[in-house]
Amino acid sequence: AKLLRKNNYFGMQKSQITIVQQGQGVPALMDNNAKMVLEENDSSKIVTKPHGHGDVHALLYTHGVAKRWLSDGIEWLTLFQDTNGLAFHTLPLMLGVSKKLDLIMNSLAVP
Repeated sequence: AKLLRKNNYFGMQKSQITIVQQGQGVPALMDNNAKMVLEENDSSKIVTKPHGHGDVHALLYTHGVAKRWLSDGIEWLTLFQDTNGLAFHTLPLMLGVSKKLDLIMNSLAVP
């Protein structure tokens, strides 16, 4: 929030920005055999990591964000995974297809 205030919300209204925070996360895995990572100083504790971008759907629901956006009249939502910059250029096309075919959900993968 401090970064947003310092930069005047990057030209947006404060009410246009929603921040949700991930919880404790999921166990961190050491290898492909799913061996869990234990704390270095206390081997009875499992190291956790954030859920990753897949957790956004649950966060939007549990924090009431999706319901609020719907009541505010928002009709479209695009979730962009920042790990693949190539997908960004295809989003307008995907939205057009979604609207034309009256889809309630659409998913896109870019190899």
